[in-house]
Amino acid sequence: MSRWPYFVAIALLLTGCSSAVDGKAFPEGSAPGASEAKYPKYKPPADGSGFSDQMLDQPLALPSKQGEEGCDWLDSIKPDLQPLGLISTKGVLSGCQFVFPGNKGAQVHAYSPYSWITQDSPVMEPVEIAGIKGRTYAFDPEPATFCSVNMDVRAYASIAVDAYDVNSDEGGVRAEHCELAKKVAEVVLKKFVPLAGGKPAPSTVQEPSAEALKNADICEVVKFTHANYAGVNGGREGAQKGESPIGPTCTHEVAYAKVVGMYTTGTGGLEAVPPKPGAEVRNGKFGTLKARYEQTEETCAVSVQLTNGQVVQVDFVGKKKEAMSRTCVSAQLVLSVSMLALINGDG
Repeated sequence: MSRWPYFVAIALLLTGCSSAVDGKAFPEGSAPGASEAKYPKYKPPADGSGFSDQMLDQPLALPSKQGEEGCDWLDSIKPDLQPLGLISTKGVLSGCQFVFPGNKGAQVHAYSPYSWITQDSPVMEPVEIAGIKGRTYAFDPEPATFCSVNMDVRAYASIAVDAYDVNSDEGGVRAEHCELAKKVAEVVLKKFVPLAGGKPAPSTVQEPSAEALKNADICEVVKFTHANYAGVNGGREGAQKGESPIGPTCTHEVAYAKVVGMYTTGTGGLEAVPPKPGAEVRNGKFGTLKARYEQTEETCAVSVQLTNGQVVQVDFVGKKKEAMSRTCVSAQLVLSVSMLALINGDG
């Protein structure tokens, strides 16, 4: 049965280094919040429903394309799933699907970041699989039995696994589906995620093309739907275009916060982008690309240098008190969605 994964609903509701690719293990990343106590620091809720508080410094593990094109790795994982009794596989729009004995199904998708979940859920709890942190969740109450896990793999796109009865939304037992989702997730993580000792699927595209920003509309590069992920729900009509000395800007603003997207027209890299005056500056990686974080008391700008030397930046400006501790996690979340769109040509 083709299913639209629950994790896609999150987006609607919320409206690296080079050695990583060879499969070597990495230590836990540093949180993108302030390194000093002078700025508020984000603390994820204990139930696992919050933002990722880790640097997104790892390569994508699987293709972020939806549909069959994003499932060309299925044949390679079949032997690893045989101990679970794998019967068949196929790629569909909602994910890369597997069928197991007892009418049990599972699907994997890797085209959304590890996002903030605000919807009430009958199941929402933290989980750790293959040394990686994540959450188990289910949005629909019983008698529905669908169950999902979502793993924070420190990349633009998280790894999500949904498990269910292939014949009915109310078939089987939710607890069993949760266990199947965890078991499939463990296999996927160990095979494809460097943090768990795996190696990204060969067809995975890690970076936007050199032409990704050619004649690009900045409000399509950092789109209103991208800002939605961080709770800035200004709508398409609320996007305001502008110009900075180094490139076009697009501002999305509500009472809670505003998001300012920018890309440089020049190709001088991060060195050509002046940091905010007085900001705490931290250099690092964003995916496999060179990046910089700039934080003040109320704002955080994350800038990433593309391979052609252009820079894409997202600046998250908190306006309400509750937004202040979320500035950097919010900025990197919006930027990760924008990067996935650039990689996949989703303008």
